[in-house]
Amino acid sequence: MTASYLKQYCDTVLCWLIPLFLLVDCVNGALLQLYGSSFSVSLWYKIVVLALMAIATLLQQAKWALTLLLLLFCMLIGPALHWPELARRWILADVQLAVKALSPLLAFSYLTALAGRAPLSARRLLQHTLALSAIVLLLNALAGVAGLGFTAYQPLDGVAQSFLGIKGFFYSTNELSAVLLVISAALLCLSWPQHKLAYVLCSITALLLALSLLTKTGLFGVMLLVLLVPLLLQPAPFWQQQKKRLLVFSALLLLALLLLLANAEALLRLLGIYDKLSFVYQQRGISGILLSSRDYYAQQIWQTVSTHYPDWQRMLGVGQGGIALYLKKYFAELDWFDLYVFYGVAGIATFLLTFALFIRHSWQRSRQGVGRVLLLLNLLLLAVASMAGHILSSGMLWLPWALCNALLLQGAAKAEVANRR
Repeated sequence: MTASYLKQYCDTVLCWLIPLFLLVDCVNGALLQLYGSSFSVSLWYKIVVLALMAIATLLQQAKWALTLLLLLFCMLIGPALHWPELARRWILADVQLAVKALSPLLAFSYLTALAGRAPLSARRLLQHTLALSAIVLLLNALAGVAGLGFTAYQPLDGVAQSFLGIKGFFYSTNELSAVLLVISAALLCLSWPQHKLAYVLCSITALLLALSLLTKTGLFGVMLLVLLVPLLLQPAPFWQQQKKRLLVFSALLLLALLLLLANAEALLRLLGIYDKLSFVYQQRGISGILLSSRDYYAQQIWQTVSTHYPDWQRMLGVGQGGIALYLKKYFAELDWFDLYVFYGVAGIATFLLTFALFIRHSWQRSRQGVGRVLLLLNLLLLAVASMAGHILSSGMLWLPWALCNALLLQGAAKAEVANRR
């Protein structure tokens, strides 16, 4: 089998598999709820997708594929020192999280190369994935409304909360919120130029889905996208000609924010989460609400690591099992912090490299509206990863995130070439 034929085979299979990404995760969650086991459907699906991407990348971009492999090896050096004294599940957990963290880089590399060698296939892949993903998100929410699937949050002892949110058959609420941001940004970006009614419908649907999840990431992120995408898609002369209108819009936006803050208690009571937030505020203050006590857990984890491990081990990382030996909650849910504690310098390097690559590519196309939207999206995800986690540690986000960046940027690049002509 020649290299070109093998690449073509990988492309063909992946163009069938990738659009099913969210559907497989949804089915995985449904099996978990109905039978108590998912039978590792999602795990095996993602292993196949990553393996095919790795093969195609190795054939076309061997140096980059070997770089990612070397980075994976460096991430696992520190945790491997503790594996002999730990159960096998901790080995699998460390390997799985390291692969998750590197998956956006691999997927972005593969999809960018695919857009170069088969642009029509790449465009169809983007369209099919976005369409099916939107349908899955909507049907999953409707299933949640019908009482199927999981609630977004578990009830807290001593805290009355009338509504616990809806996440349907997906497992992680925070990961689903990040996926909603990516899919919403892509659909809003594609619908605004020619289909204003579709933009309005997408906006309303995305906001309702965000409200159903009850996450700060989903709600504020989607609101920001709905408000800013039309502005970011405007051509450069618009910003010079509409300065007064933009100032008025900014003033109205500020006024709306002040009104929202003034009526925050009534709104939170309407959503049914006032008692929970009031309880968290009494326990942890404003940082407890903004960070959901992640700063508290990070402090505990860092104190434990500093007490039980020397500097050189902290530089290499101590793995998830190395923390679980001493603490029940070993995740702080701050991506940069968790990756550093688990994988040391190699972990934080992965965090910085991923966001540097995504932000750099969107910045290079920021003269085009699509590039500006993607820049906003990547900065939003950086903020979420830094304050709420579940971005690089997500098993759901890496493929939609890489797909939208690689293939929407392809459209922005073509528009730029057309404008120059």
